[in-house]
Amino acid sequence: MAISVDTVYQRVLALANKEQRGYITPQEFNLFANQAQMEIFEQYFFDKNQYNRLPKDNTPYADLNHLLEEKISIFKKRQQPVTITNQFGDGVLPTDLYRLDNLTRMARTEISGDRANIIEEVTEDEMMVIDRALLTRPTIERPIYTRKSATNIKIKPHSSSPSASAAPYFTVEGFDVNNGSADVVVSTGANKYSFIEVGQDVTGAGIQADTTVTVVNNGTITLSKTANGSADPTTLTFATDDIKCNYIRKPVAVNWNYTEINGTALYNSASSTDFELHDAEEPTLVYRILALAGVSISDPNLYQIAAAEENKITQQEKQ
Repeated sequence: MAISVDTVYQRVLALANKEQRGYITPQEFNLFANQAQMEIFEQYFFDKNQYNRLPKDNTPYADLNHLLEEKISIFKKRQQPVTITNQFGDGVLPTDLYRLDNLTRMARTEISGDRANIIEEVTEDEMMVIDRALLTRPTIERPIYTRKSATNIKIKPHSSSPSASAAPYFTVEGFDVNNGSADVVVSTGANKYSFIEVGQDVTGAGIQADTTVTVVNNGTITLSKTANGSADPTTLTFATDDIKCNYIRKPVAVNWNYTEINGTALYNSASSTDFELHDAEEPTLVYRILALAGVSISDPNLYQIAAAEENKITQQEKQ
């Protein structure tokens, strides 16, 4: 489902009456198109709040909240991995994130096995208070996280028994693997050794698949399986918690691209990018881009006509 960028461009040119008002170049159109797409997209979240206060309609195709969810669903991403960068619970969210919904952690417990737990969002100040008190301190069953920046988070507790599908997050070099044990070489591994826990998945050269830590005691790590006949120093890679996020991504940038032939710009579909908005937004896109073009070419009449048509569509949708 997408709106053709060429269809919108040709309609904008036709309605602008380019011979009299001035030609809207592809570069100008792309600027206006991306501005219009983001304005419409951002308005969804304000409309969502408004529609939640309205009476519900039993027919999904006539219920405003359902129609809005259909438009937003194009941009929803579910169970996307969060990159854990170290053993302290620091993580990086996906780069195309626009609005974060929630974080989940697949944690292994003795009673229920692997299951997803919702990670509660708190402020940095709240995290410090919660972490200090014994009764409120976060646990595997009740984890918390805070946003450190637009794309960086911190999760607590920062180390726990991960799920089988967890991704590796840190390595320890300089282990001698022999008969299922890994002896810590203090000079290279001691600073990370204290964060290794029983139950963590382990990978590395000479380590069999599905190997986990079974014992951590006095500088020795015992693995669930023996090494593949190697006693040479190796590198162990340990797994973190399986953190996933649900979020709404940003629309991709619109681009009307062309190939110039005999001085004429001809549409090139192979190198162009269509609008990602729902098909129902096509009229709104045309009129909003027209209004922006009216400002650009200093034509108040074009701006007023386009703005009036857009307002008519908006009033019809929200009656």
